[in-house]
Amino acid sequence: MELTNAEFVTAISHFFRGEMARANVWRRRLDTTTNWAVVTTAAFLSLAFGSHENTHFIIILATIFVLFFLSIESRRYKYFDLWRWRVALVNENFFACVIEPSKPPMFENWRELLSEDLQHSRFKISFAEAFGRRLRRNYGWIFFVLGGCWFIKIAIHPTPIGRFTEIFERADIYHLIPGWLVLTVGVLFNSALLVIAVKTLKPREEVVRIYPAKKSRVKMLNI
Repeated sequence: MELTNAEFVTAISHFFRGEMARANVWRRRLDTTTNWAVVTTAAFLSLAFGSHENTHFIIILATIFVLFFLSIESRRYKYFDLWRWRVALVNENFFACVIEPSKPPMFENWRELLSEDLQHSRFKISFAEAFGRRLRRNYGWIFFVLGGCWFIKIAIHPTPIGRFTEIFERADIYHLIPGWLVLTVGVLFNSALLVIAVKTLKPREEVVRIYPAKKSRVKMLNI
């Protein structure tokens, strides 16, 4: 199907608006799950420290909820990243050249790339990469606060600890799960999060990198 220049400009402009709207919708969904995590953390911490009789398991439960929200947000981020990829492709290779005709597109075959992605859409990052990125940007701090507050809860309620070994006694959960096991799982859990955050801190593996660090003066923000 052959299009005139005017028809092509009209089509790509409508396409750009549609993809931008999609990106904005999924960006707001990311904010929603982050807000859920923050509100949940604040509510559970208030409950945990509201009385010395409240168990430290409340903070552990909050950690489980936050992990659930992080998993949801990682999936949403994969969709947001796809729409953002398309918007960036049109921005750098079409609108940039319209504004400055002497500037060549970053990818001469950008139309083929966009057409191929529309016919065979695929995510540009894996779930693990999305998980690690959101963990580094937002959720790592939430888990850090929860871990610190859990230790403080153990240390001061119902009374300040007199010796270090009391931590193992107070860390048990309703006398069903021993304290040493709770501490071991906690250390392994936080270590796993740290490994994921570091392991996924690498250049993105995708067919097209919209903002090559050495070729473009404008870098895509890792939101």
